Amino acid sequence: MSVVDQLTDSGLGLDYDELRLLTTTEAWIAAGATLRDRMEEVLGDAAAAVEQIGSTSVAWMLAKPIVDLAVGLAPEQDLERARSRLEGEGWIYRGDAGADGGYRFVLEDRPWHRVAHAHVVPLGGDQWRDYLRLRDLLRASPSARQQYSMVKRRLLEVSGNDRSAYTTGKSDVVRGLIGSE
Repeated sequence: MSVVDQLTDSGLGLDYDELRLLTTTEAWIAAGATLRDRMEEVLGDAAAAVEQIGSTSVAWMLAKPIVDLAVGLAPEQDLERARSRLEGEGWIYRGDAGADGGYRFVLEDRPWHRVAHAHVVPLGGDQWRDYLRLRDLLRASPSARQQYSMVKRRLLEVSGNDRSAYTTGKSDVVRGLIGSE
């Protein structure tokens, strides 16, 4: 079974024009770990580290059914080598989101249906540290999980399928959570 099939079989995936939240399952976490391991193999020396991040890496967390990975590049590594290897594995380059997500890649199981995102950022930089800080806080703190889930529910109600508004709305609570750690 391919990694993409495992992601899909685990119930992961979301159309581009849809916003839906579900509770993270152990199957999602396992599928994300398998994808992370595959990314490490594919990237080899083109990346220093790959970490499973985001709400789908936290058991029982409310999340969009899309795995998020952070890919850390060391200073001597360049984006083009990583990009070439990722695209060879089926990842689609979506450009530089700067401080809002680094170099973004998506993995689809069919056209316009995402199963995973990869955020390529400098290893040890602010984005890298923030991704890991949030993930680790959510794994360790029931109150942080509850607070973040409440915000997500409220944003879903007010933003409908506007993923941009949803993502922007989460920014303040994320900064508050990782800033209070």
